Amino acid sequence: MKRAVGAVLVAAFLALPGQGAAGAPTAPASPCGCEPVRVLQVATPPVRGSDVAGLQQRLVKLGFYDGPISGVYDRETAGAVARLQEFLGLTRSGVVDNRTWETLAFYEAKPAVKSPPPEGKISILVDIDAQTLIVYTDGEPYKLYPVAVGKASSPTPMGEWVITEKIAGWHGATGVRWMRLSNPWGSYGIHGTNNPGSIGQMVSAGCVRMFNHDVIELYDWIEIGTQVTLKGRGPYGPVRPLIDQGAVGQDVVFLQWRLRELGFDPGRADGVCGEATQSALAAWQRYRGLPVTGKADRNVLYLLGLW
Repeated sequence: MKRAVGAVLVAAFLALPGQGAAGAPTAPASPCGCEPVRVLQVATPPVRGSDVAGLQQRLVKLGFYDGPISGVYDRETAGAVARLQEFLGLTRSGVVDNRTWETLAFYEAKPAVKSPPPEGKISILVDIDAQTLIVYTDGEPYKLYPVAVGKASSPTPMGEWVITEKIAGWHGATGVRWMRLSNPWGSYGIHGTNNPGSIGQMVSAGCVRMFNHDVIELYDWIEIGTQVTLKGRGPYGPVRPLIDQGAVGQDVVFLQWRLRELGFDPGRADGVCGEATQSALAAWQRYRGLPVTGKADRNVLYLLGLW
């Protein structure tokens, strides 16, 4: 019965557009800067890494492996993969190729408790420090999800974004769903994962990762244009000595938030020093009796507490 269920799932998967029975499909290009998914197989020297350890943990959870979580792709791990492939109706190769990664991700994408869709206007807040995504409906918290966020060398961009693109389907490291954010200096989004063990950690290339069953639920709720705020304690990071018209970056977001705190509305904190931000800055300069330039040089940034 267990094997039959796996075969039925794979048959449904193969019926999806772009899938075929002959050969493993080529992994679609990732829409962001996430690390590509590796093919795992027995080799000399052995294939090692956190992705191998994560796979071993998943195999243990599914009941196909009872060996050590060594992070080494050895023959014992390959044997467990072959048993998993047979269960899923795939060719028993012991090699974790793109089709195996993809089919495993869809098999695991089963919600524990499915929530009804929110009835009001949806917005999203990601608490970067708490690795938590909060769905709001009409300004009230509706549901919380654990997430993974950017590591220190590739931080998740703070700011007030909107969803500009939605893509369903498998894209390797981004899992089974992708929702692009309107960040102007990089390709960032909310997406699924090929490594469920990473959720709750600061390990990504800057994107917000979710469990695949969670991201499927969220994907179905939100629309293009949904507001997404990403906030954390910082640190602020480097601030350029002059923020002028057209400047783009994380420091512009901090300037926009600071102006709003002081009562001068720069509009949405979108990381772009546009007309609204310059007008708010000029109004603050006028209030402080400073030369009204609409530009933030070192002196202005110092007075704002950003330098």
